[in-house]
Amino acid sequence: MTDNDAGTTATTIPAAPRPAEHRITRLGRFGPAFLGLQLGWALPSAAGGTLLQALLAEQHGTAKVDLLAVITTIGAVIAVISTVVAGAWSDRTRSRFGRRNPWILGGALASATGLALTGALPWLPVQIVAFALYQGGLNAMLAAGGALLPDRVAGSALGKASAYSGAGYLIGTALGSVVASALIANPGRGLMIVPWTMFIAALLLVLVLREPSTRDRSAPPSAVLRSLLPPRDRDFLLAFAGRFGVILGLTVIVFYQLYIFTDFLHIDTAAAASRIALGTTLLVLAAVVAAVIGGLVSDRLGRRKPLVMLASLLIAVAAVPMVVAPNVTALMALYVVAGLGWGLYLSVDQALMVEVLPTSGAEAKELGTLSIANSAPSVIAPVIAAVVVTAFGFHALFLFTIVVALLGGACIAMIRRVR
Repeated sequence: MTDNDAGTTATTIPAAPRPAEHRITRLGRFGPAFLGLQLGWALPSAAGGTLLQALLAEQHGTAKVDLLAVITTIGAVIAVISTVVAGAWSDRTRSRFGRRNPWILGGALASATGLALTGALPWLPVQIVAFALYQGGLNAMLAAGGALLPDRVAGSALGKASAYSGAGYLIGTALGSVVASALIANPGRGLMIVPWTMFIAALLLVLVLREPSTRDRSAPPSAVLRSLLPPRDRDFLLAFAGRFGVILGLTVIVFYQLYIFTDFLHIDTAAAASRIALGTTLLVLAAVVAAVIGGLVSDRLGRRKPLVMLASLLIAVAAVPMVVAPNVTALMALYVVAGLGWGLYLSVDQALMVEVLPTSGAEAKELGTLSIANSAPSVIAPVIAAVVVTAFGFHALFLFTIVVALLGGACIAMIRRVR
């Protein structure tokens, strides 16, 4: 699929991004297709987290927390490697189907297969390998998919594209929680079913958004291994740290929510599943409202950073009641307030990340590096939660959210290249 020949000549056509004048200013089919891709992976990601926890509890009892940490830690390592490597190779890919689409469709197929095998095969070593395949394929798909924005979308339409992305993610997350609630009695079967939305969405996107052939283009002249390194750019690193902190602040709670209900608030699993579905629905509704408002405000003011800073503050404030007086009502309030912050963040996140890129001609690799900050919290949240809860208790988990969310917002505030 790729060709990394070092011997390029002056007569070859560089594998450069699409010229600015050829990028779209009206999204047309791009918007719905991009929304569908985000929805397609967010649904199994949201459902899979809860179903995996339920499966491990069913199969391994009290060892569930430690085993969840092992599986997700290995998955996190594979996710990081896959994101950077697939992004760099996507930038260099030469095929009749273009640079991005082969990685989007191939990554989705590998990821869906991995998560399905995690639920189908009860042997722990196989589950570890299968979950690693899920994370590797998912992050390869996300690295290539994220590069569609700088490849195809003009700067004047990035805000709208970011809104489509956020809407797809939010809808997928809400549907994933509802699906998990419906399938939690049989988590293995649920894990076999849910990931195929990702493959269907990827297939539809590559059929709708066809890429021109890149067979006549050469790979960038830089060495492959050197191309994997992140750029030495202050704003780029601050964007990475800011995105990581804001997302981790919410994810560490949302991903661990089943155990928060059952082990901290002492609610049985069936009741917890219904509360998770309700809470996630509240979070998504609040986020959709905030995303619409945030998108309008961002377009009107031409500014991204103030919304991210406000988003991080809302996520931090949402966790305070669970430190002071933890109960079901406080947790439901967290879903609503944090949802407002999450929606504000999603309304500008994609646009901010594209605008902060150094001009290097390696968009997929650089966006892939930034997407580690987007996907890694989902896979390392259980590890952090297990360590924090085991050592200090559930109250400390919510304190952790407050601290990292505020730090994430502070990092975004220090970016110079984006307003």
